[in-house]
Amino acid sequence: MKYSLPLLVASLALPGAAMAASTPSHNYPTQARVEYVFDCMNQLGGESYDTLYKCSCSIDYIADQLPYDDFITLDTYQRGQNAAGERPEVLREGSIARDSRSQLASLKAEAADQCLIDTSKIGSNRNAGN
Repeated sequence: MKYSLPLLVASLALPGAAMAASTPSHNYPTQARVEYVFDCMNQLGGESYDTLYKCSCSIDYIADQLPYDDFITLDTYQRGQNAAGERPEVLREGSIARDSRSQLASLKAEAADQCLIDTSKIGSNRNAGN
């Protein structure tokens, strides 16, 4: 049986193309995921398998919804909300800062719903803005 070269090349390329299509292009660095999970676990009351699972689920959900660069931007505005002084004023005030914090809060709330996170615990262990 003879195979044509174009058919052979196409058949070899298809599995690679399928794998590339299933790999998210917005994958977050491991360090960013770990930092998020540790922070989340701290907010939920400490390290346990339950909080590890829920917080890992949360960052996975966020990563599926938002490219990493956008996450960094939104997170920067959220973290800068409580910064003191004149220089970080851009992170505290203005419509871009408010909209960014609101967008991240909404995404985290969706992740909490998907991952069965009791958000009432977060407010009691840490200030509600983070």
